[in-house]
Amino acid sequence: MTFNTYGDKGNPSLLLIPGLGVSYEIFLPLIDILKDRYQIVAAGIDGFLLGKESAFTSVDDEAGQIIRYIKGNLNGCLNVAYGLSLGGKILSRILERNEIAIGHAILDAAPLLPLPKWSVDPLRYYQTAVRIGLPEQAVEKDLWVTTMLQVVFSMPYKLQNYC
Repeated sequence: MTFNTYGDKGNPSLLLIPGLGVSYEIFLPLIDILKDRYQIVAAGIDGFLLGKESAFTSVDDEAGQIIRYIKGNLNGCLNVAYGLSLGGKILSRILERNEIAIGHAILDAAPLLPLPKWSVDPLRYYQTAVRIGLPEQAVEKDLWVTTMLQVVFSMPYKLQNYC
C-alpha cells in the first residue's frame, strides 16, 4: 500500500481510498482542486498500484495498513475520509474497528449489502435485457461503456478542524 500526500499539514485532513481496479490517480483532478484547503492522503490499494508489484490480500489488511498510517502520521485522527466502491468497504472496516477518530466518513457506492444476482453476472443481465426488447445501444451505454470518473467533493460550509 502507498500513501500519497498533498497539501499543507496545517489544513483539515482528508483521506481518499479508491475503488476496485483503479489507482489513487483517479483522484488527481479532485486533489488538484482541494489541495489548498486540505491535507490530503490518497491511499494506493495493494494489487492496483501502477508500476509496482503488489497483491491485494483482504479488506481487513488494507484497513489495518491505513489505520497504522493514520496513527503514525496524523495522530490517529482524520477530519474527512472518503471511500469509493471497494475503498468504501475498506473505510467501513476502519470505522468498525474504531481505532482512529474520523469527523466525517463518506462511503460512495460501497458494497456493504449482498449484491443482487444480476449484478454479479452482468453478461446474464445484458442478455436478458436484450432478449426482453431493451435497445441494445441503451443497455451498452448503461452497462458496458466505462468513462473516467471525476468525483466532485465539496463541503457547503467551512469545515471545522475535527482533530
